[in-house]
Amino acid sequence: MRVPMHLNTSTLQHFNTHFMKIIIPIAFILLAFAACEEVGPDIKPPTVDTVIPMDTATATLRHILIEEFTGVQCVNCPDGAKAIENFINIYGERIVAVSIHAGFFANPLNESQYDFSTDEGEQIEDFVGPVLAYPSAAINRKRFGTSSYIHKASTWAGHIAAELETEPQVGLNINNTYDSTSRNLSVDIEIPFLVSLSGELRLSVLITENDIIDAQKDQTGLIEDYTHRHVFREMLTDVQGMLIQAENIGNSINETFNFPLPPEWNDTKCKVVAFVHQAPPDFEILQAEEKGF
Repeated sequence: MRVPMHLNTSTLQHFNTHFMKIIIPIAFILLAFAACEEVGPDIKPPTVDTVIPMDTATATLRHILIEEFTGVQCVNCPDGAKAIENFINIYGERIVAVSIHAGFFANPLNESQYDFSTDEGEQIEDFVGPVLAYPSAAINRKRFGTSSYIHKASTWAGHIAAELETEPQVGLNINNTYDSTSRNLSVDIEIPFLVSLSGELRLSVLITENDIIDAQKDQTGLIEDYTHRHVFREMLTDVQGMLIQAENIGNSINETFNFPLPPEWNDTKCKVVAFVHQAPPDFEILQAEEKGF
């Protein structure tokens, strides 16, 4: 004999909203996006026609840092970049992306105007990596049950969805003051503590540049006018972050950084990226933020 179940409309709507918010992005990415080796399989990232609204009921939402390891000679990396743009389309400002050109595939092409590789990018790859396949990424520098911070592309969607469901322990506010004549940048960081924490933490601050047109290989050959996004430029702190002491709930930490922007960078396309994370040997990120100037 079947026992009827009665669910009111409000319960069904709440379940459906929560279920679809997580499942739709995962379904898009996992069905279309395969892991990429050095010269790996064909990757077909999804196209996203609509933006799924996020719950903005809480004042501070969890933001996710994606550190993508890439290079102009990596033929599958443009598909990895497309996947990250799709995550941004879905989740909006809750996704903070940094594209780190490091390793063999970051060596400039003969057709390249710029060299996106940096010593600091190589150092980040060294202590977060090793990177064994391209494209790969660290998602909030979390291991997700593995032995590595670096994850292949086919796992990104699930890891991001899981992290977005977690409650933030700290907030992060960035206030930039920029003089376009002198090109001097002043960055004020505020870290309000939403829960009481103890021990040592780290604050990392860096600059990215968006929409740089230069050569890039893909699976069809050479793209001479490829648009490079979220390009890692330089750290304003040590690559492993600056030491800060955890505080009790309701307290805040404030730090200021001053930096002269190099003349070759497009200041209208640059952003400051900041994130609070655990001290070594654990690098897990508690919160991330980015802001232009």
